[in-house]
Amino acid sequence: MPEPLKLAELKLRMQAYGIRPKKKFGQNILCDFNLLKAIVADAEIDEGDCVLEIGTGAGSLTGYLCDAAGLVVSVEVDPGMFELSRDVLAGVGNLVQVHVDALNQQGRGLNDELVASLAEYMRTGELPLLDVGTRGSVSSDSTSSPGDTRQRVPTVHSHLSGNPPRCGRLKLVANLPYSVATAVLIAALESGLPFERMLVMVQYDVAEKLAAEPGTQHWGLPSLLRWCFADAMIKRRVPAKVFWPKPKVESALLELTPHPNRFENGDSPRWGQSPAYHKLRRLAHVLFQHRRKAASNSLALALHEPNARTSAWIQACGGDPGLRPEQLTPEVLLQLAQHAEVEPLVRKAMQLHEDQLAEKAAKLARRAEWKQRVYGEEE
Repeated sequence: MPEPLKLAELKLRMQAYGIRPKKKFGQNILCDFNLLKAIVADAEIDEGDCVLEIGTGAGSLTGYLCDAAGLVVSVEVDPGMFELSRDVLAGVGNLVQVHVDALNQQGRGLNDELVASLAEYMRTGELPLLDVGTRGSVSSDSTSSPGDTRQRVPTVHSHLSGNPPRCGRLKLVANLPYSVATAVLIAALESGLPFERMLVMVQYDVAEKLAAEPGTQHWGLPSLLRWCFADAMIKRRVPAKVFWPKPKVESALLELTPHPNRFENGDSPRWGQSPAYHKLRRLAHVLFQHRRKAASNSLALALHEPNARTSAWIQACGGDPGLRPEQLTPEVLLQLAQHAEVEPLVRKAMQLHEDQLAEKAAKLARRAEWKQRVYGEEE
């Protein structure tokens, strides 16, 4: 592989390309070469692995992944970073770079074309993304919100000399952009892709929340959704000084090991798309809005129903209405999510919440568009 760029050289190269790390993309570049090597070692990557990397950045981790893996598919949303890393990684023979937003239009779920292409590759060895070529540019399509410059249509640059090598395992290994780390991990778990393992760099507090087990201090919505699909553990605590720009918080290397889902005994690999899972996810969203209140009070506030009624629903599902939401077991939450009286009210509350989020997003987009027009640069 090409030698990774040292920090001084990286800064000069980025200056030459007219780019800099963007806060809105959560870009913090990992500059410690020993730690980059340790990540690859911890992931136990070999030539039988196809590795998905989300957040190519300057390509430092990407190069080490390519050294070990059979095939690497690396995704980057920032056009400047995509161009820089493409040039830095020239000559690597087992890499496919994709310029696209890893998340779909709504920010929920991985990009549909990316998921479909990886699923086809794992089934047949064919990678449909390779047929995309240089299609796509920085998004200006009609489905994007004003001021939204995220890449929606893939632009693909293949470093392969022929057909992709055949790999039997799929892993996700990445220094995830801080701004979307939780969303990307949950989306990857929900995608139905047959990940054998995930090893990702995230903020330490995010790692604590994702790795939490039922009944523990940090248990909440992220850990509940993760728990449905995978076991998790924090492998390493990483200081801020090894990143540029230096973040204000420490990071952690988080390992996720997917397992057959806990509620259907592995009979449904598409549990992430099942009605039961989406009911559970909607309930958790509204219930955990008031974490410090008793579960009956939290549900009453979220659904605008009397406390006595919400208490009866929780008791009917085998739970204690006096416990806090995070103290209810996942099994109780699953039953409550499918309760005939509760489910329609939760759906209505979530629709209202989503309407409010959409209105807020539209305001932020209009503000970004105004700043672009007035100051000539992105916020």
